[in-house]
Formats: sequence, C-alpha cells, structure tokens
Amino acid sequence: MTKNKNLKEIRKFKFFVIHNKDPERKKVITEELLGNGVFDKDIELIDYPNKEDLTYNLKKKIVQKKRERHNFGFPNQKGSLKDGWICVSYKHYLAIEKMVKNKYPLGIIIEDNVGTINENIIETLNKCLDELPSDWDVLFDSTRAHSFDMMKEGQVNNKNIVYKKNLGYSFNISGNIIAGGGTKSAQFYMLNFNSAKKLYDHYLPFNHAPDVWMNELFRHLDFNCYWIEPSITENRKNHTSSTNFEKKLSYYQLKSKIHNLILGI
Repeated sequence: MTKNKNLKEIRKFKFFVIHNKDPERKKVITEELLGNGVFDKDIELIDYPNKEDLTYNLKKKIVQKKRERHNFGFPNQKGSLKDGWICVSYKHYLAIEKMVKNKYPLGIIIEDNVGTINENIIETLNKCLDELPSDWDVLFDSTRAHSFDMMKEGQVNNKNIVYKKNLGYSFNISGNIIAGGGTKSAQFYMLNFNSAKKLYDHYLPFNHAPDVWMNELFRHLDFNCYWIEPSITENRKNHTSSTNFEKKLSYYQLKSKIHNLILGI
C-alpha cells in the first residue's frame, strides 16, 4: 500500500460521540476515550436530536418519502422509519457537518454504546494511517458486525491491521446476508476531510439507519472502505437500544405517527 504522507504530517483527530443523553453512557464512553489516549478537548458530544425533538418540519427536511426511496438492499421496504433511526442518522450527519465546517483533517464518529476500547486509540489510528493508501475514504471498527475473515475477501494476518472491504453484499454459506457493503455497523469509523465532504454533500435526505444508508452512499460515491482487524472496540453489554419505542403509546408517539402519515415517510 502507498502511505498517505499528507495526512501523516497532520495526525490531529477529532472525536464526535453520538449520544442519547443517558448519563451512564456518557460516563462510560468518556472514560474509555480519556483512558486510551484521547484528550478531553478533542471530544465533542452530538446529543441532538432525540425522539422528542423530532418536529414535522425537521422530518420533512431530512427523511425521504416512501415513494422516493431508492435503497437497493431493501427495495420493497415501505414502512415508516423508527424515530430512533431518524435521530441517530441525523446525528451522524451533524457530526459530519461539524467536521466539514471546521475543516478537521481527521474525524472519528463513535456511538455511545461502545463499552470498551482495548487499545490506545491514538496509537492504533496512527498505525492504521501508516498502512492506508492515499485514496482511502473511511475506516471502520466494531464488534457488532462479523469479522473480516467471515467476509471471504482476504486473509487476516499478523502484519496488517487494515483490510479493504468491498461495497457489495457479503453472504454466508447458507446464502444469508452478513454484511450490506462497506460499513461495519456505524459504531466507530474515521473519515478524512475529503471523504467527509463527499458524504456531507449527499447525505440528506436519508432513508434508513446510518450504516444501511451509508452503504448506499458508498456505492454511489465509489468509496474506498477499510476495516480494522482485530477490532479495538467492544459493544456495551446488556444495553437498551435508543432506537426502540416504549411499549406504552405516548403523546409523542401518537404525534409522530400522524406526522409520518401526513409526510408520507
């Protein structure tokens, strides 16, 4: 691989934490970052919007109408997007927007359901940059998805920690989809300024959760995607997803359903 010399000279990382305002999640992810080489000044929480913040006008601006959806992986999916998906997808967009508008050379977007970081993250990302080619666009890490070995796209070895992931679908021996493209969930990924700008220019309106939607964008933009192997982050155990609705129908949920019906989303 050809080393990315220009980025190697900068090596300034900005971390954007996708956060749902759960104090315990904030405590865990902040302690993990600070304990693994990240300075407090380089951490920024993206904690808006949450489900109760979703207005009619905001949904109209950021979500595709059902009749306009063009998701290759789920062409027949016409149901309404969960409000939790809308919130988290838009938070990812806002993180990318901050990276672009502030012209950060390298940005890491990390969700607050990461429970453990197993390596000094700055040292590891520098090693990754040493291996990545000059035309890389995005680097993923997560234990929520299957390992690179399972993708049958190459052999993991002891010399490398980054591996190129294709943009197509990956299947297991039973023919079931185990990966929808270049993403490895959307729990942890690094962008450079140029790739962030391309995503920012094409992100809205979206039609799914961030990893599914970005797979569509990556194919459209012909992104060069890479995975870290072995993973350096671990998913938080026994947490409740913020994308779930409460079992009891609330005023906010009723209002949301009416908005979705009127907007056709």
